[in-house]
Amino acid sequence: MTIELKNLGLLSLFLLLVSGCLGLDSYSYDDSSTGSSYYGVAESAPVYEKSSDSTYITKEGSITIKVQQGTLETKFADLKDQLTAEGATFSNIGYNEYSDSKEYYLTMKISPSDFDSILEMIKQAGEVKDISVQLEDVTQSYTDLETRITNKQIELDRLRSLYNKSNDIEDLLAVEEQLTRVETEYELLQQQKQYLDSRIQKSTIYLTIYEDKPATQELVTPFEELGSLFFASLAAAIAVIVAIAGFLIPVLIVLWIIWVLYKKIRGKNQTSKTR
Repeated sequence: MTIELKNLGLLSLFLLLVSGCLGLDSYSYDDSSTGSSYYGVAESAPVYEKSSDSTYITKEGSITIKVQQGTLETKFADLKDQLTAEGATFSNIGYNEYSDSKEYYLTMKISPSDFDSILEMIKQAGEVKDISVQLEDVTQSYTDLETRITNKQIELDRLRSLYNKSNDIEDLLAVEEQLTRVETEYELLQQQKQYLDSRIQKSTIYLTIYEDKPATQELVTPFEELGSLFFASLAAAIAVIVAIAGFLIPVLIVLWIIWVLYKKIRGKNQTSKTR
């Protein structure tokens, strides 16, 4: 027991010395129920700060192009081939058709250095109906993420070193709990940085290209709707007639039988009177 306390005291003294040399804040974990304790890195301590003179800008744009009637498929295919030759990659490609127009749309990723030239190339495909460009300076966000990731990496190294040197079960469990938390936070920060990297390294353009439908084609729809309405009404009328007939036919049969019986009885009565 005395040896364990001595080892624990030496370990705590070593960690305090290391913290002092690195200029890092420390925190202590104390479990009064088990009597165990250890020292680690304070979560809010500014462990490392990275300065950078780089500027990080994200670019996003959207553009809507109108082309002449009957050229939509050709224009879209040609434009897609030109963009592919410029190194663009595509996602979310789709097609919509409305009563008065039809359109293709897609999302493309391109090099930021080609952003302006590719927008100019798209403009040549037809009439520009809508265009917008958004630039965002994410330098501060990017630098903050790098700093936080480095801090978490240092904290992970410290906790792993402490875990490997601990002999007490309670200390091991306590360090392991903190290690799991810090690893999760580290992975989340890495994912955020990867997403920001993808936005910085590749710009995004949302493209919509459409054409109006011919006027004759626009007039077809009302006639089709009138035809459908007429046949629907005719079917409903036939259904009503069948329902009424199904009710009246048995009634008419019964009335006819009653009439025949009445005729026979009346004929017999007249014959009896004549005799």
